[in-house]
Amino acid sequence: MPAPKRNEPTNLNEWYGLKIRELREARGWTQADLGKAVSLSGSRIAQFERAEGVPPKDIAKLLDEVLESGGVFTEMRPFLQRSAHAKRFEMLVGPESDALKIQQYALLVPGILQTREYATALLSAGVPFFGGDLEEKVALRMARRAVLDSPKSPWVRAIIDESALYKVIGGADVMRRQLTHVLEMCERPRVGVQVLPRDGSSLVVTSLAQAVIWMLEDGRTVVAQETMIDASLIWDPAQVSLVTSIYDQLAADSLSADASTTLIRKVLEEQYS
Repeated sequence: MPAPKRNEPTNLNEWYGLKIRELREARGWTQADLGKAVSLSGSRIAQFERAEGVPPKDIAKLLDEVLESGGVFTEMRPFLQRSAHAKRFEMLVGPESDALKIQQYALLVPGILQTREYATALLSAGVPFFGGDLEEKVALRMARRAVLDSPKSPWVRAIIDESALYKVIGGADVMRRQLTHVLEMCERPRVGVQVLPRDGSSLVVTSLAQAVIWMLEDGRTVVAQETMIDASLIWDPAQVSLVTSIYDQLAADSLSADASTTLIRKVLEEQYS
């Protein structure tokens, strides 16, 4: 005979999810009803109730408001267990938000310039292998984009490998919107994009495509090295200097900003119109 199902929460995350469910049911709401009230899907609410994710700060605040919880969801949120992806985000977002200049070479469209649809298609491809919650990953990536709209918006210099323009992520419609978004971002005075032609450099720099260079307000430069499963910050001046030198060489080998936007428009018209 199977053991009876345990209903009592065994950790704080489960208690948090149970509290959401209790207050929701007390109002006679479905998960979809609550999701609509806080601009999420019902399935995302279900994940919170099953303790399979931690609500972002703004969502926790909305849950407090619509469920009239007295602020418990906002107050308890800092004590919940974070997913590995969320922990990585929290480690990176501090230095990134203080950056005066962000430099990156990417084999795909860099995360800071991605549309939600492009990011969703890209991240969903990795979920079967690495697990995690897709909506959470997309939300965190979109949150990192917010630095571009902050009052002290940093200078952004991105080098995109030419192959990224032709690699179809999410279908032609997604690519059309993504490349259009890149062109729109290039109209901002602090954003510059260069395309590295497929035959434009003899450097083999696959590892650099996982690095972002941040020049901070205090004068230091740090490199965020991200892989599919981990992330780390590199502060050692010698290592930072090496990464920066390689980036500078790739920038020299790339098309100018004007020539790059011309190429992106050409690809947009010929491949995705």
